[in-house]
Amino acid sequence: SAGETESLATAANPADRTYLVPAFTGLGAPYWDESAAASLSGMTRVTGKAEIVRAALDCIAYQITDLVLAMEQDTGIPMKELRVDGGPARNRYLMQFQSDISGKILKIPQAEELSGIGAAYMAGISAGLYSEEELFSGWEGSIFTPSMDVNVRREKLDGWKKAVAGVLDHT
Repeated sequence: SAGETESLATAANPADRTYLVPAFTGLGAPYWDESAAASLSGMTRVTGKAEIVRAALDCIAYQITDLVLAMEQDTGIPMKELRVDGGPARNRYLMQFQSDISGKILKIPQAEELSGIGAAYMAGISAGLYSEEELFSGWEGSIFTPSMDVNVRREKLDGWKKAVAGVLDHT
């Protein structure tokens, strides 16, 4: 459950550098390597259940950050914030880590599972039916702000990139 993984992740040794690359069916965007295989790396003799659970949560944030960085690079448009919904949004550890590792503000609405509504909003805004300000003026929810030291963030992202490089097909 989100609550159980949250408590395990917050109890994990902060010095542990275990990375999970969840390439169970290859790696998708932005790597596109169907032959990549999953990997759990960086384990030491003190790595336990909490550290592995944290690595599993962290890999979600790393993968999203990879996509955000790729979109920013492709479009030349920096993202100021991420709006998040769905089951994982209930995990406060994951949401703070996502904010920290991406360097973005995360906004989580009170309502859940808004993907379909988001598409409808975009269509309505594009068609001129309503404005973005009109839709989001009464927004309520949780906000997570990046608080990780930039050097720690860089170190963690470098570790992720090394873990991913280890599973990519280099033939």
